[in-house]
Amino acid sequence: MGTLSTLDLVIFIGYFVILIFIGYWSGRKKMKDADDFFLARGRLSWYVIGFALIAAGISSEQFLGTVGFAFSHGLSVANWEWLNGPSMLILVIIFIPFYLRKKVVTMPQFLEMRYDGKTRILFAIITILTYVFINLAGVIYSGAFAVNVMFGVNLYTGIWAMTILAGVFTIWGGMSSVAWTNVFQSVLLLGGGLLVFFLGLFEVPGGMDTIVGEGSRSHLILPADDPFIPWTALIVLALSTNLWYYCTNQTINQAALGAKNEWHAKMGIIFAGFLWVLIAFADVFPGMIAYVLDPGIIPDSAYPFVVHRLVPSGLRGIVFAGLCGAIISTIEALINASATIFTFDIYQRYLKKSASQYELIRIGRICGGVVLIIGALWAPMVLKFGQIFSYFQECWAFMAVPVAVVFMAGVLWKKVNSTAAFWTLCLSFPMLILPYLLRIFNVEMNVFNVAGIVFIIIVLFIILFTLLWKKEEPERTDFIWNLKMSSLPSEATAKGYKWYKNLVFWSIVMVAVYIFIYIVFW
Repeated sequence: MGTLSTLDLVIFIGYFVILIFIGYWSGRKKMKDADDFFLARGRLSWYVIGFALIAAGISSEQFLGTVGFAFSHGLSVANWEWLNGPSMLILVIIFIPFYLRKKVVTMPQFLEMRYDGKTRILFAIITILTYVFINLAGVIYSGAFAVNVMFGVNLYTGIWAMTILAGVFTIWGGMSSVAWTNVFQSVLLLGGGLLVFFLGLFEVPGGMDTIVGEGSRSHLILPADDPFIPWTALIVLALSTNLWYYCTNQTINQAALGAKNEWHAKMGIIFAGFLWVLIAFADVFPGMIAYVLDPGIIPDSAYPFVVHRLVPSGLRGIVFAGLCGAIISTIEALINASATIFTFDIYQRYLKKSASQYELIRIGRICGGVVLIIGALWAPMVLKFGQIFSYFQECWAFMAVPVAVVFMAGVLWKKVNSTAAFWTLCLSFPMLILPYLLRIFNVEMNVFNVAGIVFIIIVLFIILFTLLWKKEEPERTDFIWNLKMSSLPSEATAKGYKWYKNLVFWSIVMVAVYIFIYIVFW
């Protein structure tokens, strides 16, 4: 599609030099224990957490998949960015108080605290399988595909180059390296995507009005009979997929668990909520711009197309570096999260309870390497699916349902017992193959509406199972959320906070921003 100028190459190489320096510098400190290695416990500030959340959630899947889906369907795809607000507030208000005050290291560990050990090990297995065979494989493949389309690099060479680079930082420095390299990569990522957006505004005659277009392509909310993104699908997205992704996902929550204190964790998540407003302009609008410029291109090639069409030689290196940063950030987060879960939830919990802190770090590094290799080997399998965005979202829409239900029921309903939670989580396994079955049998109903029906069935399942299977268990009332828990601990507010540090104030501002966006683009 294009060529790299000398300046592009210098910028691109400079990016990797800076990235290597940041990764080495932030990971050079000797780790006190395994918690310090995997979480950087008590060392991460709010702005680092915010950028780390964005970097973990945005990858080549966004810059190819989301841009391609927006190319095909228009503005309504922005709901995948702008509907993150409710789930992030639930994370801030409900789950972060539990995670930090209980000193949770992994999400499966939290389930053991609330339910029992078998629920923990089951969720650990489900999470690692999901990360390796859906998330990691998909991200590595789509990243290599981007490099191949934009610069002609062999697909398999791209897969292993991205794999090795991301793996070195994570396996060397743990969460500290991941978090600090993510700050750098997130800034570059946003900058590159927004550059494409603003250049598109000047390139397209009529500017924003032409880019947004007319008819169904120009609205966020579409009728219930829309075949691709009906408004009913957005309910499923908000109540299930996003809830799972932000509130129960080790990859996303890893940075928040390493916060200096609860204020930094919550403020970091709110900060990420503001950044998500900009993300849509960096990954949705470029797809809409590509559609205006040439509606005949292949959807998944829309982002490389607009980069080569709009970005002048000399700046392509910045945009390409941002894309590489997105890929590497997510790979890093997935490796670190997988290694953390295996080390604490499987190895230390069941294989060797007496393992030393040094041994846990060593096992984590080995696990990270193994997970990375398996993900890279499985990556070419993604080629067998359609659009990249559909691959991720259809898999997540079903897999997320049992997990979201078990977590929310656990903190809101004291009667739900460990047996009900375990068997509800077991439904995750058929959920993993359901998207394929829908394709095989050519089910015409919108896939997200099917996921909505599944959501209702699973909610009823856990309720009926709990009421009919009355298992005698000690009431864990300290794991049932109440409104007082949304406030910061007294020790955190002893010295007082100035108005500009008030979490309620910034939460209200964030909600107001999202409401304004939906009013404008409704």
